[in-house]
Amino acid sequence: MNRRRLAGLSTSIGIAIGGLGAAFVLRALTREWSAVRAAMQTANVLPLAAGLLCGLAGMTGIGLAWRHAMRLVGLPYRPAMHSYFVGQLGKYVPGGIWPVVGRSEMARRAGSSRAVAYWSTVLSLGATYLGALLVVALLLPLDLSRARSATVLWVLTLLPAGLLALHPAIVERALHLAQKVSRQQVTIQVPTWGQSTMLVARHVPSWLLISTATWLVARAFTPSPDLANVYFATTLSWVVGFITVPVPGGIGVREAVFTTAATSLPPGIAATTAVTARLVFILVDSLGAGVSAAVVGRRFLRRAAAPEPTPSSGSISGRS
Repeated sequence: MNRRRLAGLSTSIGIAIGGLGAAFVLRALTREWSAVRAAMQTANVLPLAAGLLCGLAGMTGIGLAWRHAMRLVGLPYRPAMHSYFVGQLGKYVPGGIWPVVGRSEMARRAGSSRAVAYWSTVLSLGATYLGALLVVALLLPLDLSRARSATVLWVLTLLPAGLLALHPAIVERALHLAQKVSRQQVTIQVPTWGQSTMLVARHVPSWLLISTATWLVARAFTPSPDLANVYFATTLSWVVGFITVPVPGGIGVREAVFTTAATSLPPGIAATTAVTARLVFILVDSLGAGVSAAVVGRRFLRRAAAPEPTPSSGSISGRS
């Protein structure tokens, strides 16, 4: 009963926060509706298509990094991308924990133990968003005027704290505490600090691709969006959306942060870009899950239809 109440409270908080963010974006859209309508009527389809491809490449890169995280924690078998993309759909379910549950349970079905599956997913998600924070930090010097926000400075404090939390000494203490609370002995391989920090760096190309996808979406509505500012606003909005745990997929929050941070765009165009980018990435997740499921299904059918190997002429069968 307590778990149900906690889940219900988390969902209610998420809906409230997401609703406030969505209301902020809607207000920006309605205030400049004439400019928004003109931009949508003259939108260029080619950048949107290119943005879809960049987004798919970026999310695939994160999936490959997750497979690498599985190897770092001692799992010899690396789940297929099907497990990643299908598990990703859990982030759209209210409650906040479903991105971890979805991906981890897919890994468990692929042959991993539950402890290793969940630890690899937590490690991967932490490295994913620390990689985004690293991109935000690298983009700040390009325009210091955009770093004045207290929210930005608060988020950036998570980068050194997060990197420190990946140190094996801290990780081992956390695992020991988890074993003590759960009263279960769990054997998990802890990566070295160098391996964990390299996992964070491995996500940087993916975030550049995700930011490029968002810039291409903005390019569909306006001829000259500022590249550095859109990259900055994109990575920052994803990080804040992730931190706001109860909100499914950061819906509403991510769009509100992007609209605020994308100062090079008119508010209406920034809001239009944020909403359209959300739709693009929902399509990316759906395509990734659908295509990878089709590939896995085709491979399964091929194996099922493969003829049984026939005994060679030199083999002996039956009784002599």
